[in-house]
Amino acid sequence: MDTDDLSKMAWRIIARAAQVSDTLKADLGARSGRYENEDEWLRGVLKFLQRIVEDPGEYVDYWNLEEEEGVTAAMIGKIAIELSRRAKETLANP
Repeated sequence: MDTDDLSKMAWRIIARAAQVSDTLKADLGARSGRYENEDEWLRGVLKFLQRIVEDPGEYVDYWNLEEEEGVTAAMIGKIAIELSRRAKETLANP
């Protein structure tokens, strides 16, 4: 699947991520290639975001986000929670 195949609701997840971190935006978009359809992508995104929520510092450190983008662990954790909520809402929407 390509990001062009995502619905507007799903695209808003990527757009919202971009407001906090270009790296997270790119990470979410790149994941679309792993899945055959939007629902699979959303479920994969939920698992990915849950890992960030569990240890936001690991994601920030891995990508050196604090230095490169000024993004802290608290910021990435907060956006991961918000994006998870949006992903769940999108999955629930037929």
